[in-house]
Amino acid sequence: DKYCLVTGFMERGQVVVVTGDGTNDAPALKKADVGFAMGLAGTEVAKEAADIILLDDNFSSIVTAIKWGRNVFDSIRKFLQFQLTVNVVAVFMAFIGAVLIEQSPLSAVQLLWVNLIMGTFASLAL
Repeated sequence: DKYCLVTGFMERGQVVVVTGDGTNDAPALKKADVGFAMGLAGTEVAKEAADIILLDDNFSSIVTAIKWGRNVFDSIRKFLQFQLTVNVVAVFMAFIGAVLIEQSPLSAVQLLWVNLIMGTFASLAL
């Protein structure tokens, strides 16, 4: 039974992914970390219990979805790293300028402009 397998693996700390198309697969699809239901051959109960529905009932779609998901995750991570770097440098410059020369090297408008330009180009890269 799929449900017993899912429960056993999850108790051992494993990440569990289940595919199913029938009503009897619904409990396992619901319990698993990720449940894939078949879109063409699957029942409505299985589709409602699943997290992801394969519209073409093709398992190669899972591989494609994983590749896209990893690409999106990597892009978001790079975007956040870039934004944090730019903002930390801007805050550091303002702090050092305020301590050493008692005046910020960049005005508020200049800081907003840097944020706008860097944020726009970085978000376009996503």
